[in-house]
Amino acid sequence: MNTPAAPTAIPHRRFEALDSLRGVCAILVVMFHMPVASHWRDWGLVQHGYLFVDYFFVLSGFVIAHAYAERLTTPRDAGRFMVRRLGRVWPLHALMLAAFVGLELLRLWTHFDGATPFTRDRSVEAIFTNLLLIQAFNIHPHLTWNGPSWTLSVEVGCYVVFAALLLLAPRRWRWVGAGLAVVGAVMVLMFARRWMNTTYDLAFPRAVYGFFLGCLLQGLWPRIPRPKGNGATLLEIGAVLAICLFVAWATGPATVLVTLLFVGVVWVFAGEEGGLSRLLAARPLVTLGRWSFAIYMVHMFVIVVVLIVARKLDWLPGGRRIDFGSVWLNDLFSVALFVGIVGLALLAHRFVEIPAQRWIDRRTRPAAAAE
Repeated sequence: MNTPAAPTAIPHRRFEALDSLRGVCAILVVMFHMPVASHWRDWGLVQHGYLFVDYFFVLSGFVIAHAYAERLTTPRDAGRFMVRRLGRVWPLHALMLAAFVGLELLRLWTHFDGATPFTRDRSVEAIFTNLLLIQAFNIHPHLTWNGPSWTLSVEVGCYVVFAALLLLAPRRWRWVGAGLAVVGAVMVLMFARRWMNTTYDLAFPRAVYGFFLGCLLQGLWPRIPRPKGNGATLLEIGAVLAICLFVAWATGPATVLVTLLFVGVVWVFAGEEGGLSRLLAARPLVTLGRWSFAIYMVHMFVIVVVLIVARKLDWLPGGRRIDFGSVWLNDLFSVALFVGIVGLALLAHRFVEIPAQRWIDRRTRPAAAAE
């Protein structure tokens, strides 16, 4: 059975509400990683913030299928697709890897702390696996270098499978992908030691689970009736409340269900028919969505540098979280830290991410489109 892609009347549509939600999820991931004893640090929504990464996988499958499902018909198309997708993620990944390696060289030359340079998660061999974006395929017994980049590693793996399915099973690729998604979910449920909080070992099944359910949804969502007007707004509010309550509550094997909830969230907001969608289409939130990849990629480097300084200045009384003795001061420091992360992300987005994307796009544009 061949499930058609989204209607051809909107081939280049950008789902702004979904993009804005990606920005919100990136903020929540940053909050999850932020080592400051703030008021919100122990909220369930923040403590389990790692689950918002799975929105990225579902959304990626949805938008990649929307953009490419009808365009990959030959091996040459698939090759162009892979180059273009790598052009969107690898340059900024390489920049942040270089920043971490530079920090490690500084540690080697100046011995500014007691950590042994180029060991464990900062090993020399891990530089090469990171450059090849294979670091999250159970090669290392822990995250390496820029830890959050594990998601890029497995997402690129999903791109490879996506392109292969379109070439090998063009009429049934969505359903084959859905079968792979089920296998991925079962593997995470049965073998991941921390279920959906799996990164360097069973990250690929986790990503396949979300990515290919996103692809399946993209083929089905226009056919599923949805309410209009106030009904759409109520549905959007319900979707947001459901995911927030679930993430705040979920632990253990139940976390595997979060991907299904994110599929529902993407379906609800893809229609962009309710009041929340109109709010998410506001320029600041859309801009946040466009910066979200850069925010996600740079935030751990900023946090690592701040932690090094914090240890020097005895800002870590318990050894784990920055604490100035006043939770309000901690809140203020958290906000300042986040502003610094966004500022660096903006520079990376403007001077690395966007120029690299444009350069790759120009060189991979089909000849007919260039004329």
